Amino acid sequence: MNKSKIVLAVIGGVTLVGALVAGFFLWQAANAKTIAIEGDFDEGVDGLDTVMQKAAALARKSVFPSQDSVNIYAKNRDMFEEWRSEALNLASRGDKKFAETTSAAFKEFLLNEAKRLSSLPGAAEGHFIKPAFPFGPFKEFILDGKLPPEAKLPVLQRQWDDITFIIETLNAAGALEVTGADVKVVQKPVEDTRVVNKKKRSSKRPSAARKQQSSEVPKEEISSESYVFTFIARPAGLVSVLNAFNVCDRFVTVDTFSFSKESDYLSEAIMIKKGGPDAVVNKRQQRRGARRREAKDGSEEKKVETPRERALRMGIVSDPSCESPLTVSITLTIRDFGTLSATSDREEKK
Repeated sequence: MNKSKIVLAVIGGVTLVGALVAGFFLWQAANAKTIAIEGDFDEGVDGLDTVMQKAAALARKSVFPSQDSVNIYAKNRDMFEEWRSEALNLASRGDKKFAETTSAAFKEFLLNEAKRLSSLPGAAEGHFIKPAFPFGPFKEFILDGKLPPEAKLPVLQRQWDDITFIIETLNAAGALEVTGADVKVVQKPVEDTRVVNKKKRSSKRPSAARKQQSSEVPKEEISSESYVFTFIARPAGLVSVLNAFNVCDRFVTVDTFSFSKESDYLSEAIMIKKGGPDAVVNKRQQRRGARRREAKDGSEEKKVETPRERALRMGIVSDPSCESPLTVSITLTIRDFGTLSATSDREEKK
């Protein structure tokens, strides 16, 4: 055997040994993965599938009847009740209860409140809302002269209180004007009657003591009303409005909001800048012509240049105070957890 054949035989032998070693490691890794998932009965090793099946079976079992289990259950129950009580107290701190009223008295109350809200200061000719503001569903009672129906008085009282709260919050937060307010009708999901009947058939008949206890203790009824408002505010005012609803006592959630503005002051300044010297000259000539016309008409009032006009005349200046205000549309949901109503019902029964 010559030297070349010996070299080739050695290389082939080394390659064969390397392939066998690599194959052994691959087989060992695949076998270990299979054992980890399926387990090994001979070795007494439980795989992942077996462990998950055991855990699911243990989770479905009842609590072991021992004193330790009872103590742990009682401790967890007390912790949950404490958390639930604190959460309910925090969420329901703005709950309200309204006294019974009549249609005529409520209509008079609406007229007085609408007059009071119309006197709030704002940007709508010195007012926060315009004199003929419709107030959403209350337009027919305030402007059209109709009487509120007796059957809907509890709901109308709550809705009017919510609308008043939203308007006052917007005014205090720095909004300029409220342009629209309405109640958003949310359709409740219809529960499948087959599921309800199945639950009724499968549920056990409650004992007499449980029936008596449930009839004596009234449950809190959570009321939820959604509203759509449009208002005008500057960017800082919009931020203040969102912060005000976030920290107020009432349980308010901002579902959606969007905003737009009539003109972009920065884009206008850029367009004037791109116009070059001719645009500046034309703008100056227009201003001089306006001054001559004012002098010719005998106008004695001197026109005061607004910050926006001054910024547009001088060029690009990123001053938020010169920006046109935003038109904001916001959808809010206010929830009342009925804690005051339930408490008053308990006191009356006592």
